[in-house]
Amino acid sequence: MGQPLYAEKQAVKDYWNEQSCGESYMDASVDPYESVRSTRYDLIPDLKRYADFPSAAGKDVLEIGVGLGTDFANWLRNNPKSLTGVDLTERAIQHAREHLARLGLDTRAVVLQTADAESLPFGDNSFDLVYSWGVLHHSPDTPRAIAEVHRVLRPGGRACVMVYHSPSIVGILLWVRYALLTGKPWRNLRYIYSNYLESPGTKAYSRSEARELFRMFSSADVSVELNHGDLLEGTVGQRHQGALLSIARRVWPRRLLKRFARSLGNDLVVIARK
Repeated sequence: MGQPLYAEKQAVKDYWNEQSCGESYMDASVDPYESVRSTRYDLIPDLKRYADFPSAAGKDVLEIGVGLGTDFANWLRNNPKSLTGVDLTERAIQHAREHLARLGLDTRAVVLQTADAESLPFGDNSFDLVYSWGVLHHSPDTPRAIAEVHRVLRPGGRACVMVYHSPSIVGILLWVRYALLTGKPWRNLRYIYSNYLESPGTKAYSRSEARELFRMFSSADVSVELNHGDLLEGTVGQRHQGALLSIARRVWPRRLLKRFARSLGNDLVVIARK
């Protein structure tokens, strides 16, 4: 049993070592991290509300999956007592360090290191706030990773975790492309997410499945939001270029989707208390 899980995790690590999440938005003609910062919060307008960066003041904060360090820098700007960031790849850790250095932020209270979300190298009850946006659905054993969030969180502490939602517009679009149009309509959304959305084995959850994942917490509020993939904005779809995608980008009814299709969003946000 151990070897297949190791192979799955290595495949995920290899995928993100090729390009950290958000690198496609880096503009070398200016400060590359500045271009990522401006794009990220335009494409994910709800992120700041859910994260609640000012809540970090005076607290011990952990971010799981720092990526390019964009959110990590925002946590640091809000004066946490300590700020720890982990990622599966050294590539992301180096990006986050460079990002903070370019911003000139005081990093004396910062720890950045590679770590496996399924086995965090921290003691029980170590953090007041644990944050992970769009990361834990990539881990081969997502329930174990969420159990680790619970373990390292202090009683009364808050966790903010975004995982992918199913069914979603993104999932349906990928199903049409890689199931219906290939003559294999029996391929379900779980198969589609695992094979065609980001790293190998990517998962998505319904609201009820998310509540089950977070059942060990004293409370868990679950919300669904449209993301830039659902709206065909940004560089989304770069793995799936073609004439149909180009046409869809031009005619996509974004205003109607924002008004009527929020329940089919690809982002499932859980705010949990231990």
